[in-house]
Amino acid sequence: MDLNICISGAAGDGVKEAGELCGRIFADLGYNVFIYQEYQSIIRGGHNASVVRISDKKIHSHRKYYELLICLEDYIYRMHSPYLRGDVIFDSKFSCEGIGIPMTEIVKEEHEPMIFRNAASIGALSAYFGIDFDTVEVMFRERFGEKAEDDIVIAGSAYEYYMKNYSPKMEIKRNGPGKKLVSGAVAVSEGMVNAGLEYYYAYPMTPASPVLHYLVRRKGVVAYQPESEISAISMTVGSAIAGKRSATGTSGGGFALMCESIGMAGIAEIPVLIIEAQRSGPSTGMATYSGQEDLEFVLHPSHGEFPLVVASPYSIEDGFRMAGELLNLAWKYQTPAILLTDKHLVESIETASIDENSVKKQDIAIIDRSEEIVKRYRITESGVSDYAVPPAIVKINSNEHDEFGLTTDDAEIRKKMHEKRMKKDKLIEREVSDSAYHLFFRGQECIVTWGSTFGAVYEVAEELGYRVAVIRYMRPFIPPKLRKAVVVESNYTGQLAKMLREKADIEVESILKWDGRPFTPEELRERLG
Repeated sequence: MDLNICISGAAGDGVKEAGELCGRIFADLGYNVFIYQEYQSIIRGGHNASVVRISDKKIHSHRKYYELLICLEDYIYRMHSPYLRGDVIFDSKFSCEGIGIPMTEIVKEEHEPMIFRNAASIGALSAYFGIDFDTVEVMFRERFGEKAEDDIVIAGSAYEYYMKNYSPKMEIKRNGPGKKLVSGAVAVSEGMVNAGLEYYYAYPMTPASPVLHYLVRRKGVVAYQPESEISAISMTVGSAIAGKRSATGTSGGGFALMCESIGMAGIAEIPVLIIEAQRSGPSTGMATYSGQEDLEFVLHPSHGEFPLVVASPYSIEDGFRMAGELLNLAWKYQTPAILLTDKHLVESIETASIDENSVKKQDIAIIDRSEEIVKRYRITESGVSDYAVPPAIVKINSNEHDEFGLTTDDAEIRKKMHEKRMKKDKLIEREVSDSAYHLFFRGQECIVTWGSTFGAVYEVAEELGYRVAVIRYMRPFIPPKLRKAVVVESNYTGQLAKMLREKADIEVESILKWDGRPFTPEELRERLG
């Protein structure tokens, strides 16, 4: 079974919640689910869509065309009709061809605000698929607890109306044990927590904000919203100086403001993790739409040279693993690390199997007591020095310094300290070499991709006879050994393709997309076929 459902309406209609509720029903019935959220940067009006794909096989993406479209506003139908390959369920307050349900009337009868039409849409949808209403009621109670009663009554009325006036399109049965829905933001957050995250600082910026929203409620972590992205990165650095595992998150525009402090963390050898969730740029661009345009930017985020780790997760499960990996790497090698993700991965939701044991905190020795100044930057063969924090006597600043952290402009000391820091690049490269990229399938030709674009690539590659190499680590960059490749990414200039061409001498053909929407399997079949 493979169904693609689009629930659509205006901002304020509860479309996002309706998509998640729909996904919960099918996940509870044992199906694999992927939920893609599309919305404008407005509070009311406009157009929002939640695309829910249900399958009996593992999926990592939504599809382009829908078997069912649910319309909560009439103008939305005109926008989505080109992608419709099945039926329409609509609020019968307006005229449309399809299955009319008096959602507005039902909500008015219960004296509830119009946002409750999303509950009515779930009731009608469940009847359309012949799902027993008991399953719907259980889902609402699990989601809303004692507050679920009004949702259940409204959904039940829409369900009964459908059953009296129409016939179910099919009868969906249980497909096994229930599955758990996980968002990219939750996976990344929990990965950091498993690796010992204690403090998270962020100024809200779509699409990184869901990480902040989740961690604010997460026990065991202090999450704080300061007045700006500059404050967020500065507080992250400050907490790390105090010996606390800390991270910050933002999108491209906020990351631009953080660059000076990232350089400071580089020269002072402070371990910080930055979540950079890409969106369509430059500047404000399209604030709520996805893209992969920041790769070249984050590889060189500050002036000067210093060790840096940049990596990009390709799935929700990998987001969990990689967030933990990078936090551990930052502390082990005392250097900044950047988790480069995007709106499509962070805000999408799917049935995911998170292996909690795959990420654990890797402790390092920390000196927190001393009678005299600690040789914080002691020159070692590896380049990694002792990590010391107050109340030990530690000198830290953004200038070049000697082994005690005291400012210097001595040529010989500068040469030795810079060499010490840069030695860590080779150690990091050696450690991540086995996981720098992952390979899937067998085939004569290879598709290379990165980040969330993997989801659509994974689905079509095997059937078209391609093998897949998905790049995880961008810095250090360890490319697969290939003569030629098709590179699929969501930007205009082919940023990963350029890296493969220049650093690995691979002959590349690019398939690119830059309209703010992620690739779908249908689009890739057309362009690869």
